[in-house]
Amino acid sequence: MCKPSKGKFIGIAFFVIAAITLFPAITMLLWNWLIPTLFSGPVITYWQALGLIILSKILFSSGHGGNRHNKSHSHRPWKSHLKEKIELKHHQEVRAEDETPAESAKEEKD
Repeated sequence: MCKPSKGKFIGIAFFVIAAITLFPAITMLLWNWLIPTLFSGPVITYWQALGLIILSKILFSSGHGGNRHNKSHSHRPWKSHLKEKIELKHHQEVRAEDETPAESAKEEKD
């Protein structure tokens, strides 16, 4: 395996810092643009916007610790069942296409 380069590490760190800085600022700007006008709500500060983001993460996370891989595993039985149904339907369509016109005419008479 190759080691991650310093440039890649610095790039990722820069991206994380920029996201942490910009996301609350964008939230604050959107809130202050929409909420006071639409609902006569309060104007919020940058730190209040950051608090809203953290609060929404706590309230709306599914309790899996934020690990997306765990969330996808909980849907596997449903997905595998759907995949089986799709494959069965596909095989039925392929069999119907493979039949000769004489065979399908016999089935229609029966």
